[in-house]
Amino acid sequence: MGYNEIFNSIAQEMGIPAQVVKTAYHLYWRFIRDTIESLPLRTNLSEEEFNSLRTNFNVPSLGKLTCTYDRYKGVSKRLEYIRSLRKRNEDNQHKKD
Repeated sequence: MGYNEIFNSIAQEMGIPAQVVKTAYHLYWRFIRDTIESLPLRTNLSEEEFNSLRTNFNVPSLGKLTCTYDRYKGVSKRLEYIRSLRKRNEDNQHKKD
């Protein structure tokens, strides 16, 4: 069953246009995406600052989308490592030229 079939089924069940169902579905996910993107995760947050942010979303039938402080720190360290590798690679390229 594709998305359009699901939207049509829900629309018939609720007695509303399928386009309204589709728009509501997309706005639901856009809200989650926009909320996550607005978090100041690119800065070096303390655990207390991180815990004050809304980093969990409970999605019915899917489960909880969450980010823990340990995961945040791990990803931050990995990004720093990748940046250092890129810089080292660029420096090596400049030395060869």
